[in-house]
Amino acid sequence: DLMEPAIQDIGEEIQLPTGEAVWRLSTPQESGPDGIGTVTERTQIMEPAPDWALRSPPPEPEPTRPLAPSRPSGDEPAVISPLSDDEGARFKRGLLVHRLLQSLPDIALDEREARAKVFLARPSLELEAKEQEALLAETLSVLGDPDHADLFGPGSMAEVPITGIVGDPETGLVLTGQVDRLLVTKDAVTVIDFKTNRPPPETEHDVAPAYLRQMAAYQAALAQVYPDRPVRAVLLWTLGPRLMPLSDEILAAHAP
Repeated sequence: DLMEPAIQDIGEEIQLPTGEAVWRLSTPQESGPDGIGTVTERTQIMEPAPDWALRSPPPEPEPTRPLAPSRPSGDEPAVISPLSDDEGARFKRGLLVHRLLQSLPDIALDEREARAKVFLARPSLELEAKEQEALLAETLSVLGDPDHADLFGPGSMAEVPITGIVGDPETGLVLTGQVDRLLVTKDAVTVIDFKTNRPPPETEHDVAPAYLRQMAAYQAALAQVYPDRPVRAVLLWTLGPRLMPLSDEILAAHAP
């Protein structure tokens, strides 16, 4: 083989235990590394450190206490007692209406009445037939009100969490809450809050300031999410049951 002499010159023959010969090739380095004999001087110019690098960091800002509109500050109307003269009938009725208005919108329209009847007929509720009929009729009348039917129709959402900053962007309050119902369309946003076992006022001017501040905070937070459409606020008094839209004017007077 013409290559064999060259291999023998730069290689090493190794004998395996089987007696077979194997050549291990190597390439010895014959010249020094690049740069030997060359002196390279590096001069690094250090600029003085900026003042902020030598100072202790400022303390972290304390976050503001979250504003929880669902637990409004200030006085609220007294809760109707379950031990009242009517033996708690109004208290119990408000809770049942709340439950129906919360659950029925998620059921197909043609099944709502039947499902509500099954619920109200539970022996544990201890409702007379007339009481069941009255509760069903009043609840369905709210859900079917042509002026507010969309609030409980397809696309509306229940128990929606909301988080945001309301008021001044730098000094505003952090809002965290959960609205009972929310409807978002291309034309408007509507937020609904249920008021259970509270005496329903006759007009929006009679609504407790704590509730008006609550709804104004929701409106302010949602307006930042949907700046291109109006945000409407509605209270639903379950003891009616009755829907009460709140005007922008009264909410502006209680804005955070």
